[in-house]
Amino acid sequence: MPLNRSTLIRISTIDRCLQNRYRRWTINDLIDACTDALAEYEGRINPVSRRTFQNDLALMRSDRLGYNAPIVVRDNKYYEYEDPDYSITHLPLNDEGLDALNSALDILRQLQGFPQLASSIDTISKLNEQISRHTGTSTPAMDMEYVPGYRGAQYIGIIYDAVKKQQTLCIEYRSFKARQADSIVVYPYLLKEYRNRWFLICEKASNHNPQVNIFALDRILNVEIDRTHPFKQCVDFDPGHFFDDTIGVTKTIHDRPRRVVIKVDSDQAPYVESKPFHRSQKVEQRFRDGSIQLSLKVVLNNELERLILGFGGHVEVIAPPALRARIAENVTRAAAHYADD
Repeated sequence: MPLNRSTLIRISTIDRCLQNRYRRWTINDLIDACTDALAEYEGRINPVSRRTFQNDLALMRSDRLGYNAPIVVRDNKYYEYEDPDYSITHLPLNDEGLDALNSALDILRQLQGFPQLASSIDTISKLNEQISRHTGTSTPAMDMEYVPGYRGAQYIGIIYDAVKKQQTLCIEYRSFKARQADSIVVYPYLLKEYRNRWFLICEKASNHNPQVNIFALDRILNVEIDRTHPFKQCVDFDPGHFFDDTIGVTKTIHDRPRRVVIKVDSDQAPYVESKPFHRSQKVEQRFRDGSIQLSLKVVLNNELERLILGFGGHVEVIAPPALRARIAENVTRAAAHYADD
């Protein structure tokens, strides 16, 4: 059985339940608790199967992670720890368990703006102290992009809750060009991260027609729950797929993807193939000199243009003509800065 994030969530849930000695836990109770935990943390709605649960119990009872959990069944019905003081968090772990916890800690550190994860971060941080003592090192093995002190991070928790609970918000927002902030009532639909910046995807309560608005969290000065405007869902916004055809976050409800054709020279072709511009990327032609011609099906926006311009003279936009003209204009303007007098 693979040791993945879902498995860790389930066995942590089972451990938490069995530590509660004030309740007697049947197999159905524990399965329901695991199902609820996966729904909360991963958005899964399918119930945990009895076979999966039995595999989790076998894993906890085994020495694979060093748990050897003393799980017993009373009266042929109720599950509990034979040792009332037992918990998987109280034990030294073997190498596989240490690796799993180290990975979880590295990832959770990047999510410290979510107060919902505070207890998990605190627990795993304490475990990490045991890991450091056990291994004799605290050298990190992962360096994820993270911006300490990011403005707006303090609002991630309240916005996240409002999205989940479908609560209307009142935000104080000051755009880059504005001299002072505006108070705006919005219906929050999604939190989205792009290149170390967080964005609130929402709709203004003042909109007369369906329209998605995008606000950068680092421009938000205050957030409060608004009790006077009932939440309204935009029927044209699907948070699971709205950005499937988009690079970045700039998109309106009415934007439609366009076919974009780009030629990439031999120097950058291997990189672009290994790290595609977008999931829709397809290589349409390979040339003898090692260059390639590829196509994308994406919304035309500023982020797409910046991505293309970031490759400088290594790429050429073939189509559509309007995008080719805009890229050419930007390249010409940039070149003018370096022209000899």
